[in-house]
Amino acid sequence: MSVAENAVKAERLREDLVKQALSDIDWAKLKLHLERIALTMEDVGVLCGHIRRYSDWVAKYPRKAFEKKREAFFKELANYVREHVGAQAPDKVTAVLAVMKLIEHGYRSILDVLEKCAIGKQPAEVRVAACISRACYEYADILHRQNAAVRNAKSLDLMAGVEIRDDDGNIVSGDAVVEGLAASVAMTVIMEAYTNQWFVDEVVVLPGLPQVEEEERFQSGATQVMALYWRHWQRLEKRRRYLDGEIRTLKGAQRPPGTDPRIEAILHYLPVEDGLSEREVYDHLANERLKDRLLQTFMEMDVEHRISDRSVGIDGDARLPPDDFVSPEEIHSGVSLSEILGYAIVDDKARPGGLRLLEWLRGYAVLKELGQQQAHKKDASGDAFLVVFVESELLDILERCGLERDVAVRFIEQTVLHRSSRDMFDCPLIRMKDGKIILFTPAVIDVNIPLAILSNLSNRGEELGAKGKAFEEHIRDVFRRNKIEVFAFAAKRDGETFEYDAVVAWDDTLFVFECKNRSLSGNDPVSVYYFDLEIRSQAKQAARLADALRKYPDIVEKEIGAQYVGKEVVASVLHSLPYSRLEPIDGVYFTDASTLIRFLEQEYFRVKVPHRIGNATLLHRTALKKFWKGDKPTADDLRRELAEPFPLKLSVEHLEMTQIDFAISQTEAVIAPEITRKPMTTRSACEAVGVDADAVINEIMEISGQSDKLRKKVGKRRAGSAKIKNTPA
Repeated sequence: MSVAENAVKAERLREDLVKQALSDIDWAKLKLHLERIALTMEDVGVLCGHIRRYSDWVAKYPRKAFEKKREAFFKELANYVREHVGAQAPDKVTAVLAVMKLIEHGYRSILDVLEKCAIGKQPAEVRVAACISRACYEYADILHRQNAAVRNAKSLDLMAGVEIRDDDGNIVSGDAVVEGLAASVAMTVIMEAYTNQWFVDEVVVLPGLPQVEEEERFQSGATQVMALYWRHWQRLEKRRRYLDGEIRTLKGAQRPPGTDPRIEAILHYLPVEDGLSEREVYDHLANERLKDRLLQTFMEMDVEHRISDRSVGIDGDARLPPDDFVSPEEIHSGVSLSEILGYAIVDDKARPGGLRLLEWLRGYAVLKELGQQQAHKKDASGDAFLVVFVESELLDILERCGLERDVAVRFIEQTVLHRSSRDMFDCPLIRMKDGKIILFTPAVIDVNIPLAILSNLSNRGEELGAKGKAFEEHIRDVFRRNKIEVFAFAAKRDGETFEYDAVVAWDDTLFVFECKNRSLSGNDPVSVYYFDLEIRSQAKQAARLADALRKYPDIVEKEIGAQYVGKEVVASVLHSLPYSRLEPIDGVYFTDASTLIRFLEQEYFRVKVPHRIGNATLLHRTALKKFWKGDKPTADDLRRELAEPFPLKLSVEHLEMTQIDFAISQTEAVIAPEITRKPMTTRSACEAVGVDADAVINEIMEISGQSDKLRKKVGKRRAGSAKIKNTPA
């Protein structure tokens, strides 16, 4: 064999060429690529993984012509690998097709069930109108219950929130209800758009929606349920295709004890490591911690900076921040986004998705205020939460509130429901053929604006990593203000370049921090897969940098100082968003900016409880955990914190597994394990860190009692002052 032929045979399997062939359903194109590879059984496995993860090959709705071409493609591929790899190789190929067909069976079974329901016999326009209306009425009910619970609560554990109960006295999660409504409406509208060809350039455009009555709203309960089942199945099949595991079909005696006799088959998803793989656990924790961080920041800002008193609303003209803020949520969201990303968004001129982050922020804040206006109406019924605008009216409002006309147009384009929308939080607007736009207010009232912006951009493939340099500088500033030496430099040795974001020289240790400014997955399995690939790559980058300092001591001598030559080198990847790990990868630790900054600047982890006294608010802090062994942090303290980031450890203590059960037809049900989090209360947080919970709760109650006495005194003084002012001279 010639040198040229050897070079050809050395070519590796390329995912981009595989995807091109799949996109065109072109077997000849893939065959041409495979013929340039010395194909092995391992290559076949990798190839099948690429095909399994190619979402466009999953036909959720019947597509006979496509499916026929796809089967012919699989047949050709199976024959090819049999000839070139061996008799066992085709099994891997046919297994991928079997998975795809099972996934499609699930989607189509759900649609069949929906078609047979009473609401399925209604025109499509009625089904959609009834679904949206029902969600608005259910939202009005949950708001009523929430307000009643707050009025009746004798005490409030801010970590746990307020308890809401249904008509049977069962505790209901208000957040879970709203998330369910936002998801079910999005899934229902998108399902109907697929069935009725309501897409225009990927955007859902609804026909005119009729007025619906109680009967249609009642019937649409089936639509709501099946939409949630669709969402469950969609998440399951993505986990199967991207995160591995298997789906087993259990029939007869294989079914779990107590199975409803009408259920003939159970589709049981068995994820890798029972759903507790590092990949899924750490990703889940990162997304949950981000939510917690945003909620905590809002409470602290409202108490310490009175942000509720600094907003101008949306009824008059409003300039963009920092000149004006339309709501306290906008102030909080701007600060939170800046902290998360490591740079001030008011100074950022970049336009991810065609808008500055400041403009994304203002747009969502305006929509949220429009929703809040409906919620504040006295005895608002479900009808109040379905708001329809002529597009020009909505554009006028956005323009009045600081967005230029073309920017306002772009914002609407980016927040209308489209084919790949995840829920109504990201995309709370729905276009209609008559030029009007529906605002689904239950989603915007409860939207977490920073999460919605990050999720929307992530779903569109927009990364904010270009601002990595600003985050790196932010981290170096953090160390400098804490009087810790930090260095950034580039070095070249043996033809290789080594770029260091932050090398911290502290005591007898050199900490190498590789800074990363990346979006989180939003718990989407597809994003989880690619995020994990990037995490592995980041570990290799950080390890390479640390190894260079060990291998080339002259770099340390030149850039940091001769006194640090031979010192221990500790590598860590530092994320702007709250992604941390308890286990290092190849000796590389993972931590995040909020954990690091809290460690450096706060001696204790504390529970914070606000107490209102007149116009002032007392924020009482109770210490639960001491980060440092002494009076100030040391390198040894930091090393321990990198190995076991405390906020992450606390979150791990509240993890549990639950089982999702749902039906895809009258005779088939699905079960799948999911990671969830137990409610975090003051007591559970204390128990997780080994602190006397009763003592902490008693201390909080004591301060609460004293605050109550002060409130009464302040109230009496005000009443007395009012009498004096009103006494005739």
